This record gives sequence, structure tokens and C-alpha cells, in this order.
Amino acid sequence: FGYDATAQIIDDWMYQEVTEAYVLDPAMQEFFQESNPWALRAITERLMEAADREMWENPSEETLKELRRIYLRTEAVLEERQERQVTGD
Repeated sequence: FGYDATAQIIDDWMYQEVTEAYVLDPAMQEFFQESNPWALRAITERLMEAADREMWENPSEETLKELRRIYLRTEAVLEERQERQVTGD
């Protein structure tokens, strides 16, 4: 992402591959949700930002919809964890 923001060297297929491998894969989603939901949130955030900034020029609407859905679900998981830490449950 950082390289593309400064040098415009990342092609759309690279963003798509990252999305499929790290965000859309159910096994990876489960792994991230259990071990590091912050990383999953960061990855989805960067991918959505790349699309918003048109660095990822042509993501499908379905891909963007899934990214948003996973991002919101991850946010809910993080909020729930935070609430449990605060209340001690």
C-alpha cells in the first residue's frame, strides 16, 4: 500500500490476490478473528482505502461489499473484546 501511494507500482491483480488470500479466505478469517483481529481490521482498512483512493482501480462491487462486511464484523468483535475487558466478563 505504501509503495503504491508513493510510486504507483502495485497492480490491481496484486490487491485482489491479497484480498482473496488474507481477507476472503474463511480459514484466514477464522485465524485472524481468534489470534489478531486488529490485523484483519488493518488489512481490510488499507484495501478499502486503496479502492477509495483509486490506487486499486477496478475492484468488483462484490469484493468491496465483502470487505465492508468483514470490516464491520471485525469492528464488532473488537468492541465486544473491549467491553469484556472493561466489565471483567
